[in-house]
Amino acid sequence: MNRYPIRAAKYALYLIVLFFVLFALMRALGYGAASLDILWTTSRGWLFLGVVVVFALLYPFFGFTRRRLTFNAASRVEDVERVMAQCGFRRIEADTHGADDLLFAAASTGKKVTMMWEDRIEITTNANGISYIEGNRKEAVRAAFRLGTFIA
Repeated sequence: MNRYPIRAAKYALYLIVLFFVLFALMRALGYGAASLDILWTTSRGWLFLGVVVVFALLYPFFGFTRRRLTFNAASRVEDVERVMAQCGFRRIEADTHGADDLLFAAASTGKKVTMMWEDRIEITTNANGISYIEGNRKEAVRAAFRLGTFIA
């Protein structure tokens, strides 16, 4: 939850930039005759801004996940690193994580940009040998499926 406000702000900024790009594109192509001050002078503009705020506040809840893996990731580190490299992630070292925790980040700048720099995937293993993967929902689910297919 400590990343919640940062993720919500990033997503709000992302939606606003996307809106302005689309608005500018429509005006450049001649499809939009309305001016930008319509956002602040009409109820439709305020409604749009309210929807952006609501989506931004909800995104951290449904945009990130934690899934249980079907194997002990701490005992298969090399295999996990190989599969995560196929998913476009490289292992990074962090002093704050335990010996059984694996932390991955996007390997390319393009992937970092599309993930809004929320590109960390963490694989943790508890004392009972149960491993979990957590991070961006799309990437964590994709990686969990590949890990389960190729390793377990």
